[in-house]
Order: sequence, then C-alpha cells, then structure tokens
Amino acid sequence: MKSLINLINAIDNIDDLNVVIDVIKIKQKALKATRTAVKKALFKVGDTVNIDSKKGLLVGTITKMNRTRAICDIKGKAYNVPFGMMEAV
Repeated sequence: MKSLINLINAIDNIDDLNVVIDVIKIKQKALKATRTAVKKALFKVGDTVNIDSKKGLLVGTITKMNRTRAICDIKGKAYNVPFGMMEAV
C-alpha cells in the first residue's frame, strides 16, 4: 500500500491524476456492486432483519426486494433500506 501511495504522490500532472481517479472510482463501484450482490443473496421476502440506522438498531421485516434496496416494514411503516445496512436476525 505504501508503494502505491508513493506512486500516486509522484504524479506530476493533472491528466495522469485524473486517470488514476477514474480507475479508483470504477474499482469502488465494482466492489460496492459485489458487496450488494452478496448481501442481497442472504435475504428473501419475509425475513426479519436488524437495520443499523442513524436512529440506532431497528428491527424490520422485508416486504419487497429491489435491485439494491429492500422495502422493510418497521413498526408499521415502509422504509427503503440498502442491503448494506441490514443484517439477518
């Protein structure tokens, strides 16, 4: 990792730096898609899940699965929850 950081620090023009930034963004997007696919495979409609939100740990039930998020019933209200925020109970 240190050698990578040194190589990035050695870049001396904006065009090369923009290429590096674009490659990093593409890799980040691919890693997020993989993580989402793995998480999505763990869940199905009807599962009870723990949701790590800003309000703390919530418990909900999956009512619908979408591409990157699930509709979860939490205390009688429907919320659109990213798979990355959910853990199986």
